[in-house]
Amino acid sequence: MYSLKPGPDNRINYQPELSPALTLLLLVILMLLGSGIGNGLAYLLGRAMGLSLSEVIQGFGRESPLRERNFVRTANLLSHLFTFTVPALLLAGAQYRRRWAQFLKLDRVPSFNVMNAGIFFLLGVFVFSQFAYWLNRQLPLPGWASDMESSAGRLIQGLLVMETPWELGFTVLIVAVLPAVGEELVFRGILQQELEKAARNPIVAIWAGAFIFSAFHLQFAGLLPRLLLGAALGYLFYWARSLWAPVAAHFVVNGLQVAGQYYWQQSLPENSIQEVNWPAVTISAFLVAGLSYYLYRHHQNNNGPPE
Repeated sequence: MYSLKPGPDNRINYQPELSPALTLLLLVILMLLGSGIGNGLAYLLGRAMGLSLSEVIQGFGRESPLRERNFVRTANLLSHLFTFTVPALLLAGAQYRRRWAQFLKLDRVPSFNVMNAGIFFLLGVFVFSQFAYWLNRQLPLPGWASDMESSAGRLIQGLLVMETPWELGFTVLIVAVLPAVGEELVFRGILQQELEKAARNPIVAIWAGAFIFSAFHLQFAGLLPRLLLGAALGYLFYWARSLWAPVAAHFVVNGLQVAGQYYWQQSLPENSIQEVNWPAVTISAFLVAGLSYYLYRHHQNNNGPPE
């Protein structure tokens, strides 16, 4: 494949463009390398602090002291930054040079109405997805999967222990800001667009990307709700044709959960839901349907077919 790009003398040059398969392979390689760098930096940080990351995580939970909580947060920061954000930006910059922001759909900011609609759309999907989580929990898990769920649950609960505003801000950075930016760059900005090129079908790309997004988290009890959330973020990206829409919605949903834990000591829904709140699920379904129609019409009227 070739892309057209004006040269210095305003003539069109033909530049080779990587196929979707090669682009995604390169992304995976960069993510693996970045993960190794992030984990290596976390290891060195632990040595400097006199801590072992593996030992801290093994016993990590609500009772962990502040020093260990901030160490795990910093380790997560390094790991997430080098696994998602840095590889995505490096790949976009290397392949598209000055057009990297255009490729990632960061060059366009949606209108205020579209941004708000996107945020409430994802909030509605989040409420509705609690039914999917309850349904997911009815499925039996093998022992090894249950152990992974328990370890992930302890880690999340430990990270959400926040005793000061400074600790709240650090947690918002780790749980809301970094995932909203890094995961959207990788899963919507690159993965979904490359899948769309390969499949020539945006709907297939949205749901395939959503499945990979959900599976990547390696939390089997949350596979179905994350599939729905991933698909919602994918549709939002497709309708808005801007990465800022899913980034903002992703940040708000995660940030509200952190704020709820800090101000009202509310457990995350996946740790507390025992039965379905049918009125909330019904209301959220109508909200999602209405906002889906609004965002779809906006896409049809203002964006046209994908580039």
